[in-house]
Amino acid sequence: MVSVTIENIILRTPDSRFYDIHDVHRYFVANVHCEQVLFTYQYPYVKMPTALGNYLWRDSISLKKSSLLHERDVYSALEITLKKMLVAQSQMDRMIIPDRVFKLDRLDYFRRKSFFSLVYKIISFQDRLQLVSFENLRCKRLEGVGLIQRLACFNAETLKYLFLWRFVLPNENPILVNYSYITGSGQYIPRPDSRYAFLRSLAELRNLRLLALEYAHIADGTGAALLSLQHIMKRAHFRLQLMCRENQIPGRADPALGVGGYDIPDTAWRRVTTTCPDLYLLLAFFRTRNYDDVRRFLTPSMPLREVHLQLGIDLLMEQRQDSDLSCFIRYVAYRYMDTLVTFSIHQWRFVTFPLRRILELMPRLVRLYYVGRVKDAADLRSLFSMIACGVCERLKQVKIQIQDEEDTREYWRKAVETLTEEFTDIMELYNIKFSLTVYKH
Repeated sequence: MVSVTIENIILRTPDSRFYDIHDVHRYFVANVHCEQVLFTYQYPYVKMPTALGNYLWRDSISLKKSSLLHERDVYSALEITLKKMLVAQSQMDRMIIPDRVFKLDRLDYFRRKSFFSLVYKIISFQDRLQLVSFENLRCKRLEGVGLIQRLACFNAETLKYLFLWRFVLPNENPILVNYSYITGSGQYIPRPDSRYAFLRSLAELRNLRLLALEYAHIADGTGAALLSLQHIMKRAHFRLQLMCRENQIPGRADPALGVGGYDIPDTAWRRVTTTCPDLYLLLAFFRTRNYDDVRRFLTPSMPLREVHLQLGIDLLMEQRQDSDLSCFIRYVAYRYMDTLVTFSIHQWRFVTFPLRRILELMPRLVRLYYVGRVKDAADLRSLFSMIACGVCERLKQVKIQIQDEEDTREYWRKAVETLTEEFTDIMELYNIKFSLTVYKH
């Protein structure tokens, strides 16, 4: 594949003093199958005749968007790379399609068909493929099912890690949508059921150890999709990662659109907990802010081990958002206090919540991650003092990143330095990885 790295520090800096450089200093270096290719960036600052033109030019440059010429060169290099790999029968341990470089939706019909044909052929001769990531590929339903079928056919004995977060379009869920037999002419064309092919292909991966899926991909309202994966989840220390998005809320989303709307019954999770005692379940909530919506994804019998709550950027501060976060933490502590290992919150200038309460409600946590606003330094001191007392005996890692404002930047800089110096020794004594920083500073 094509891996892109940035070699020039000018490309990474947002400083406006580099806007007046007249030479081409921004570029990408891509490794095209053991060869390095320089893709120039359309950067040199052109003097515009008006002030508005200068502003628009600088604004487009500051966004660091690649030009159409650059994208065409990348796609051509990618196709050449795939053809070289096909001819040379190249073997690999990992196959990761970089979604930041490769945009599938910008390809025409023939380039898209050629890309999947080459990927299918490359997968077919792999002998030691262990990790595959199709995250954010955003392909169509039949294309995604075809990729999983190839992996199940040729790499069922070697594949261990499979990441499928958003690998199909939101309205192309292979379980909820099946319109392959419909044509515009009214002619019936028999094709395999995508639901059966998708689940059967996943079940054929006999050595799989980690599976990352969208919640809607195995939520069918009956639990049959989850139960069909039981025999691969019976393995020791198997990790199942489910992404719960805002447009997949059970009971809120329209199932006819294929984006979600169904849930996984608690009886199915109860059976999975019995048959798969070592299952490591991770739930990531992406921009699901309301407490009532979050609870629709949860059931009491879930073998939940990790919870990641990313609230996104909230432009309008609504009422009771603080109580929503408080209720979510209390509910998770009440239901999953004995099984929960990792708790993570990532919020963007959201309401503040006393961090000490997290460890008071869940003293058996092993890892605590928090990114967001903090009320004051006294809240952090209270949290670290509780850890220093030895109450959380299983705690091994604490990572807190504070989001500050322009007027409180100096205050938090001094507070972070003081608290780090004060509690570093006691954290090392308890063998706890301790990190306290200001976010993006």
